[in-house]
Amino acid sequence: MATKAAFKIQLQGFAEANRDAEVELKNEATGQIIKRKPFLDGSLLVRDLDAGAWEVKVSHPNLVLPIARQRIRLFPQPIPTFVPIPVPANLFRDTPIRDVPDADLGPVQQTMAAVQAQVAPLGGKAPGEVIRASDFNTLASAIGDLAGAVSELTRLVAPRGHDHPEIADKIDEVQGNLRSFADAFGRSLVELRRELELLSLRRTADDMLNLGNAPPLVREDFTRRIDDLEASLQTDTSTFTSKLARTGQALLNGVQSVGEAQPEDRREAFLNSPVTKKLNDVAGQYTATGTVQKRETELATYTRTGVATGSKLGGVIRGG
Repeated sequence: MATKAAFKIQLQGFAEANRDAEVELKNEATGQIIKRKPFLDGSLLVRDLDAGAWEVKVSHPNLVLPIARQRIRLFPQPIPTFVPIPVPANLFRDTPIRDVPDADLGPVQQTMAAVQAQVAPLGGKAPGEVIRASDFNTLASAIGDLAGAVSELTRLVAPRGHDHPEIADKIDEVQGNLRSFADAFGRSLVELRRELELLSLRRTADDMLNLGNAPPLVREDFTRRIDDLEASLQTDTSTFTSKLARTGQALLNGVQSVGEAQPEDRREAFLNSPVTKKLNDVAGQYTATGTVQKRETELATYTRTGVATGSKLGGVIRGG
C-alpha cells in the first residue's frame, strides 16, 4: 500500500486573517480538492494525502484575489511537509477615519453673553434723553467684541477652505488599495490572456505544420519558441512582447520555408489555405506590434489577432 503523507501549513504575518481564511488543496494528478480552515494561530495539519504535486491556495472572504497560490510537491514521508505562507498585513489595511475633536465654541458663547450683559443697561432710553459718552463707548466696545467673536466663529465652523486631514488620509488609503487591486487584477488578466493566446497559437502552428508535412527542424524551432513564450508568461509587458515579436517573425519565415518545400503543384494551395493564412495573420500582428510598454496595448494586440482569425475565447478553451 502506498505511503500516505501530510501537509503542515502555517499562516504567518497577520493573525487577524486566520479566523476567516480558507486553505484549498488540489491534487494535480487526481483532481481531488480538500478545503480546510486553519486554527486561530494559523496552523493547519492535513493527513492521509497522496504524494505528488499539489496546488495550495489560501483565500479570504474580504479579498478578491487569493492571499497565496503555489505548487508544492508532497513526498511520501512520515514527517509532515511544512509549508509557511506569509500573509501581508497591508492586504487587510482598513484604517478608520481619524477622530478630530469638535470645535470648542465655549469662548465664543462666553463673549456673546458678556456683550449681552454689557449693552443691556443701555436700553430703555426715553425720547430726547441724552446719550452720554460713556454709554457710546460701551456700545462701541461691545460691537468690537461681537465682531471679534463672529470672526472667531467663522474660523471654527465655517467652510472657508479649511482642510480635513483625517478624510484626506482615508482617501489616500482607498486610492492606494484601488491601485494595488488594479495592478494585481491587471497582471492576472494579462497572464490569462497570454495563456489563451499561446494555446491558440500552438494549435494553429501545429495545423500548418501538419498540412505542409514540415521537416523536423522547423517543428522543433516552432515548439522551442512557443515553449519559451510559455515560460515567460509572468514577465513584464516589454519583455514578453519583445519575445512575441521575434517569434512572429520566425513563424513567418518558417511558413515561407515550408511553402518552398512543397511540390510545385501544391505550393500555391498550401500558401492560400485558411490554416496557413491564419498563422500568417497572427504572426504578422505580433511582428507589426513589436515591443510595447503598456498592458492595454498588449491586450489590444490579442484582440486584433482574434479578429484576424475569427477565433473566440470559448473556442480556444474547447479546442475549436
